[in-house]
Amino acid sequence: MGEMTKDAWSRLAAAYDTDHTFIAGADLVDAVREHLAATVPRGRVVELGCGTGLYTTAYAGHCEQVLALDLSSDMVEMAHCTLSAIPQAEARVADATATGLPSGEADAVVAVNLLHVVPDAKAVLTEVRRLLRPNGVLIAVDATGQGLSARQMIAAGWRIIRRWGPVPPRAKGQRDLDQPGLEALVLQEGFESVTGHLLTGRRMNAACVQALTPALAAAA
Repeated sequence: MGEMTKDAWSRLAAAYDTDHTFIAGADLVDAVREHLAATVPRGRVVELGCGTGLYTTAYAGHCEQVLALDLSSDMVEMAHCTLSAIPQAEARVADATATGLPSGEADAVVAVNLLHVVPDAKAVLTEVRRLLRPNGVLIAVDATGQGLSARQMIAAGWRIIRRWGPVPPRAKGQRDLDQPGLEALVLQEGFESVTGHLLTGRRMNAACVQALTPALAAAA
């Protein structure tokens, strides 16, 4: 599969939901959706790297407004269809490091399976801080090998290759992010009240982190 560029994600768009569920496991997909439904606040929400909208639909119905953004126009086209029954949700093409949205207006920013694949996670988090109002919340979830046995890791690699082809172990922008690593990354970028936990599945696990922007400081 090579480097995960915009074109690479576009090639995966049509079958992404099926392939992703096969790779991660339906139980983990459901667990992440339940986590988002329980943690994303009502109000104005921006989702970065929304893909097909698979996870957006878990929470968008109870929000005032949701802007679901992705760099791939093919993914956004799929998200338009997925979100069509939720009038307050809109999918747009945008770069997660430079969305072009106003500063300090989002109550929450959601990022699922984004920070471990982007070339510059710090630049994404800088944009997240700019988008969030003071005391706004970041909700980040990333697939992780943390807690998996060697057999589970090998099986996960086989499923990825079967659906998406070989992935170089250190392709540009790809990194292993376990829960402590994700928490540390978020802390380093100036977020506060960082908490996290690990969601476990039969096939893969996911690191979940929530954090706040400083309450008394304007977004950077």
